[in-house]
Amino acid sequence: MGFDGGMEVARPNGPVTVCVINLKGGVGKSTISALLARHGYSNRSLDVLAIDIDPQANLSQGLMHRGYAAFLSQQRPSIVEVFNGYLPPSSSSAVPTPLSAATQFEVIGSNGSRSLELIPSRFDFSDNLLGAVRPDPRSLARFLSANYHHKDLIIIDCAPTESVLTTAAYHASSNVLVPVKPEFFATIGFPLLQQSLSNFRNQNRGHNISVAGVVINNAFYHGGNDGGPEKARAMDEIRTESAKNGWPIYQRQMLHSRGYPKMMRGDNSYPGNAELFSRFANEFFSSVGL
Repeated sequence: MGFDGGMEVARPNGPVTVCVINLKGGVGKSTISALLARHGYSNRSLDVLAIDIDPQANLSQGLMHRGYAAFLSQQRPSIVEVFNGYLPPSSSSAVPTPLSAATQFEVIGSNGSRSLELIPSRFDFSDNLLGAVRPDPRSLARFLSANYHHKDLIIIDCAPTESVLTTAAYHASSNVLVPVKPEFFATIGFPLLQQSLSNFRNQNRGHNISVAGVVINNAFYHGGNDGGPEKARAMDEIRTESAKNGWPIYQRQMLHSRGYPKMMRGDNSYPGNAELFSRFANEFFSSVGL
């Protein structure tokens, strides 16, 4: 293990950073982000940071559960402060203060030298950005490189629309994970995402970012029914569009389960099909070198 600024570094080359994105809503991005973060921390003993840059804040609510309301009411640090670049005046400080490695975000779990941390989102996130004169899409990458080089894994849950937030996620990432549900219009977001990534690469030629893979979030699976003809048609479309873009598809699918919300909160009692999530998780972590 190496050291960085006095902090022990588990990966000499820095953390594996993955943005979870599909420019189509309702595909399970936040669920997958939360489950991968928890699995990496609990099952693979990784030091993990999860980041919510979606103004809907689903990842934050999923990981924090009932603690999210207290986070909002106490105005604790969030992704808003990361983009603004400072902490505003508060009861403990009469003047704005800079963000640093000592800034306390949300600790979801801790065990010795490793933890599962979260930089949560707020519902007013987009309003804050729109109010800025010119949001800097490199703010997140700059903050992470200065303060979180010691992590093993950074998972960024993205919004389903292209914006400065999308560009910020790209600047902070080297891997992209694309969730998709095998349903009507399954790949409607694929051309948009491919064009978005191409534009970013053309404008940032020194930045190495690639699609680690496409994960099938199988919303149809239930009681032995694997979706029938509708899923088969959607899967053909997903394979065709993924091959056109050069995106690999993970062999292990996420099976439909009502146990995912419980697992997001860290409750693994009676998970049902959700316990099979580890099959995809192991394939994913191997694909990104963890």
